[in-house]
Amino acid sequence: MSILAKADGRPAGAGVLLPRRHLLTCAHVVNSALGKDMLAPDHPGPIAVSVRLHGPEHTVEAHAELAVWIPPRTDDGGLGAFEWNGDLAVLRLNGALPPAIEPPSWHPMAKRQLVRAWHGSGEPGVFADAEVSACDGRFGYFDGAERALDIEPAYSGGPLWSNDEDAVVGLVTAKLRIQGTPRRAWGIPWQRVTRELDDAGAGHLLPRQPAEDLSDHPAYAELVALLDGPLPLSEGWIRCCRTVARQCGLGHRADGVPSAEEFAQLLLTRGRALPALVEAVRGTAGPVADDLLAIGRRCGLPKLLSPGEHERLLAQLRALPEAAAAGVPGAVRAALPLAALPAALLTGGDGHGGLGDGHDGPGGGHDGPGGGHHSPERDVGGDGRGGRFEALIAHVEGLHGDSSPADDGAAPAVPGLLRAVEFVAAGCCPTEQRAALRRWNAAVARRLGVHDAALMDRRHDAEQWARNASRGAAPRVVARLDRCEPSPGGTPVAAREEEPERYRLRLWCDDGDGLRQVSDDSERPRGAQEVAQEIFAAVGALRRPDPSGPRPVIELIVDRDALEVPVDRWKAAGPGAVLPIRLGTPYPLVVNCPELRELNGGTMLDQWRERWARLEAEEPVHIDDATAPDPEAVCGLLMERLTARVTVDVAAHRRTGVVQMCLAAGVPVVLWDRSGEQGSPAVRHAAGAGTRQLPEAVRTYRTKTLQRPGDYPGRPVLAWADAGRALPRLDLVDPTE
Repeated sequence: MSILAKADGRPAGAGVLLPRRHLLTCAHVVNSALGKDMLAPDHPGPIAVSVRLHGPEHTVEAHAELAVWIPPRTDDGGLGAFEWNGDLAVLRLNGALPPAIEPPSWHPMAKRQLVRAWHGSGEPGVFADAEVSACDGRFGYFDGAERALDIEPAYSGGPLWSNDEDAVVGLVTAKLRIQGTPRRAWGIPWQRVTRELDDAGAGHLLPRQPAEDLSDHPAYAELVALLDGPLPLSEGWIRCCRTVARQCGLGHRADGVPSAEEFAQLLLTRGRALPALVEAVRGTAGPVADDLLAIGRRCGLPKLLSPGEHERLLAQLRALPEAAAAGVPGAVRAALPLAALPAALLTGGDGHGGLGDGHDGPGGGHDGPGGGHHSPERDVGGDGRGGRFEALIAHVEGLHGDSSPADDGAAPAVPGLLRAVEFVAAGCCPTEQRAALRRWNAAVARRLGVHDAALMDRRHDAEQWARNASRGAAPRVVARLDRCEPSPGGTPVAAREEEPERYRLRLWCDDGDGLRQVSDDSERPRGAQEVAQEIFAAVGALRRPDPSGPRPVIELIVDRDALEVPVDRWKAAGPGAVLPIRLGTPYPLVVNCPELRELNGGTMLDQWRERWARLEAEEPVHIDDATAPDPEAVCGLLMERLTARVTVDVAAHRRTGVVQMCLAAGVPVVLWDRSGEQGSPAVRHAAGAGTRQLPEAVRTYRTKTLQRPGDYPGRPVLAWADAGRALPRLDLVDPTE
């Protein structure tokens, strides 16, 4: 089956026929047919595309409307550099098909299967043979046979057919163009197709597979005994059964009553069926609901939410204003500081809280889904943001509860997801949405049998955190500073050396409602004085509802070679200036270097977030020539525990290397003295300050340097990388730069 491009009618990719006049393909194939960025996550709307179906005797041209959209999710946790989740679309044909054109059967993908893929043109001779070299149920990699055609762009979305199984085992997704793997591609196995469509409420569109024998499952016998016992054949029970079927996207018999064995099979094969049943029976058969929950906990059934609960939570998060949505990752981290939360779920996949793509995005370095695409902008529109929220919910709902609220331990623990939702409500939501989210949380807690007092404890924790966070989040100006290239070759070397440094500057303000860009003409070179003047002007433009609150912070985004540029000493002194103020004295000034955190493929980003979460819990580490005489010793100190604060006081020739090691290891707060004087008085001065008070302590030291330079000779530099505050995206012309 061919999916045709709107622009020229050429094949944009392929697809597979499903029952009841439905077609399955990759979402990026639909994007390509519409002329959009292939991995664009936003829903295309009520669109139709032209398709061509190739039967044994007829070729049928038709239109197909978009029925199900599961966007590519490049920001899910646990992904490799060349993988993404989601990326499925179901289309519905607008007319009947000839009887000879029937949907194929399906079978799970497995390693060593020999598979065949067809080009989107549908030409019978244009096929590629390959062998599945790896399959983990989420992704299947396959290598082309030596004398076979290579899998190219228009194969995307098409079936991977196994002759041995006499069935389709997955969909072609992307070709990898990496040295050493010239004929490797990957696809979506049937196992993941079923999970993705089930979670989207579209599992009923798939062909029915032979029922898996689950009689040996540890929960099967318990469920059959429970469902065959005290539940009467009443109208209420019939309504419960129908409700579960409807929520799971399934049909049901006319009497609405499955056998106990059938229902147990459903509860074990549909991830959200058991929560849906608990939700349906909670009001009329509370003990049965408790027994069902106990079986699910004992046997590790993974889903916490029913389909309806999941849909309502996702809708509420998607409806948050942009600034509120940006605070969700920080709220989840605060609620669950010890949980292992994949970095991509919390940042949108860019590795540093929203700073733009200065490297290849997902799919970078290969030809993505059928050709060299650019990585899409993530966080664009509601559906892109919703994709990340969906992945975050899926991860957090599998976490254990934090405690049992009853003294006797009989009541269930409060799930981590409910605690996280309380923190999101308290710290991110406007009043009306906060109330709606708390109502959702209370309803889920009742369904789970969680005691009201336990939920109120979590709400109290969340409100306390939100109060502290609101007091501690100072308004800030974020400035991206880039050195300009030196003058071209016509200028003599001596003259070039005397030229003052010139910089490109971009400015954003963040006064509690999210980042907004305030600079114009960012490519124009500026001198130090002009940079200082523009930054001061941006600070003056900040909205400060509480003048008695903390001073605004100036946060400089620099690369690794500009960490010690003496920006704090730049004067905003123009012609006729009366008060030549230095940039680092009226306001705290810190530096942030995302470049170093992203070294080694960003492997230390999770450590950075964990370290920040322990900002007040871990003791600071002091590094000097005695405690760390060589790089190995420095590394040992940094890796001994999740230290969040390091002071560096080493010989001048070692200082740059040690500082950069600390930042590359993910240490969020690093203080050093660029004056080169060992036994730094600036470092000693700040040693007694609490970590969160360090920016102000350094500012105070700088003011004393102006008053009594002989007594305060240090030149402190404070690197500060708050994992809970977003950085601006930097829009690059070429994402591969």
